[in-house]
Amino acid sequence: MFMTTERFKMCVSTFGRDVQSLKDSVLKAISIGADVVEARLDYLEDLDANVLSSVLRPYMDKLILTLRPHYESGLFEGDEEERARILKRLSREAPAYVDIELRSPMFQDLLKELMKAGVTAIVSWHDFEKTPETDELRRIVSLAMSCGGIAKVVTMAKSFSDNLRILSLYRTDDKHRLIAFCMGAEGILSRFLSVMLGAPFMYVSLPGAPTAPGQPSITEARELIRILSSNYYGR
Repeated sequence: MFMTTERFKMCVSTFGRDVQSLKDSVLKAISIGADVVEARLDYLEDLDANVLSSVLRPYMDKLILTLRPHYESGLFEGDEEERARILKRLSREAPAYVDIELRSPMFQDLLKELMKAGVTAIVSWHDFEKTPETDELRRIVSLAMSCGGIAKVVTMAKSFSDNLRILSLYRTDDKHRLIAFCMGAEGILSRFLSVMLGAPFMYVSLPGAPTAPGQPSITEARELIRILSSNYYGR
């Protein structure tokens, strides 16, 4: 059965250069009906964990906190120890999720801290150049899922077949713990189909403010789902 707009859960990815603009973006995402809001902390020019904790505390139950490092195309310029300290501090505010990179040298330390705080980890892995072969993708998914929480595997699509390869990962009993899709214009289809195949939500942006290649806005995504579902149920 086709998914309706009500069942199609969306995570709006937000950012700001300062804490106030980040808060404004979070509030805007919530006001237009985001199910979950990703706060991209690496966009902040001045990152103070205590200030962030105070400002974002009222919205933590809806937030994914993401502090993306340079080696995964993020903007955070500090070292891994500093990044881990910030995420550990913020995890004490009970956010809905904290995104931690499988490649991080501090991964095990961060995962242990999130488990102790009772926060669900999104264990992420990105390839901004290509979509690896299926065996490699399955190995990464298996490793990420073994850590508990949600596994997030995102690659760059260079052809239509890359969508098929990434979506084949949903042949698993744990599909509701998996977010797997392709970035780029060639990968837009996989973003929508991933949710239909079991992903807990789809990453979208505020209108005119994407945080990744090929990321549609929440209004564009809703309109497409509305058109498809109205045609499906009205046939």
